[in-house]
Amino acid sequence: MDVVRKDAQSLTIRFDKKDLAKIVEPLVKNAATFAKDTLDMAYLLAEQDYRTDDHFRQPPHVFD
Repeated sequence: MDVVRKDAQSLTIRFDKKDLAKIVEPLVKNAATFAKDTLDMAYLLAEQDYRTDDHFRQPPHVFD
């Protein structure tokens, strides 16, 4: 995790893909103890982790 930019109103953080699950899983497992904003961030990170995997597979013979 790297802080890319920080100013008075915003913060930009860069995560490595390998670190996303390490951050998200404990937050989701203990969701009752966290504020909504923290959980929103965790769910966005989880979605990004999912999207960075290549789940699409071209069906065979699609252009035949």
